[in-house]
Amino acid sequence: MNNSNDPARGWPDGRGYLLNHSAGLPPLDAADALTQGLFGPWVASDDQVWTHWMTAFDRFRNALAQVINHEPGMICPQPSVSAGLSQVLNSIAAEPGRNQLLIAERAFPSLGFVLSVAQRHGFELVIIPRSENTLDPTVWSRYLNEQVHCVVFTHVHSNTGECHDLAPLCALARDSGAISVVDVAQSIGIRPVDAQAWNADFIVGSCLKWLCGGPGAGFMWVNPRRLADCEPSEVGWFSHSNPFEFDIRHFEYAGDALRFWGGTPSVAPALVAAHAIESLLDIGLERLEAHNRALIDQVCREVNPEWLASPAEASQRGGTVVLNLKSSQEQLAQNLRDAQLQFDVRKEGIRLSPHFYNSEEDMARVLSCLPSD
Repeated sequence: MNNSNDPARGWPDGRGYLLNHSAGLPPLDAADALTQGLFGPWVASDDQVWTHWMTAFDRFRNALAQVINHEPGMICPQPSVSAGLSQVLNSIAAEPGRNQLLIAERAFPSLGFVLSVAQRHGFELVIIPRSENTLDPTVWSRYLNEQVHCVVFTHVHSNTGECHDLAPLCALARDSGAISVVDVAQSIGIRPVDAQAWNADFIVGSCLKWLCGGPGAGFMWVNPRRLADCEPSEVGWFSHSNPFEFDIRHFEYAGDALRFWGGTPSVAPALVAAHAIESLLDIGLERLEAHNRALIDQVCREVNPEWLASPAEASQRGGTVVLNLKSSQEQLAQNLRDAQLQFDVRKEGIRLSPHFYNSEEDMARVLSCLPSD
């Protein structure tokens, strides 16, 4: 994808940067977009500053709606994925006899922390052991019983790169009567996220990684069939149907997903993320995905299959390749550092995540760092 017409020219030099599973690089003009959108209305000193700032959230929701294939009104900004999950749990009361919260051990720990603390309110946390193959729907079906109130699915696991087929999993949850929440933090922007096809109850995500939108730009999506059932307890003036009514005696939930919004929102994350997502949409998400798959396949074809800690099959893999060379792991890490490649290490292996501003040359450098068998 690196040529004279390469849209990556609008981004920082990403050569060797393979940490997109952690934080994607922002557009080069992100700072200008932030200055114009946040400080422009602010320093103008007129009485319409919030009117101007609210357009940032409209852009944010409209851009995300195109990414997840649903309407903007069912999307609510959140500061993080964890905050979105907390909002789910405090908005729908458990039915008698249904008090279990189900999650896989391979899920991002922060989500487990939220579920663990929820046990103070009478819930029981059930964790599917790491030894279970959660790519297999029958594993989930063994745990999804009539006692499960809410199940949290992870679209792509951060440490293994495993990508789940969500439609059948969400169907299992519906059939069992459990609320389904899908975490898309590691997939959105690099693998298709389809709210309509999945028909989950909630989706929580972040724009920090593949969407290149920076920290603080989380979100939640609520299925319209669930909206009327949701009465969040963590509310604020932006949860109100008319935030600018200012009547302390009257509160009415917003008629869309903004009922989950809460108090005064942060404008800056929404501005940066909206600008980044719009820029990526101009490039084309399908193009980004195809480029990422091709670069990872370049590595998977050449390495010893025993070194792959992430799935070799593209349909079961997110945007990250994970390598574990066992006794040669430290040597590989040092070689990658010497080659000035950016990566990180988890106990499952070395994580390498190419985006559209990476090239075949980057992956060739990775391969050149591999020690001989």
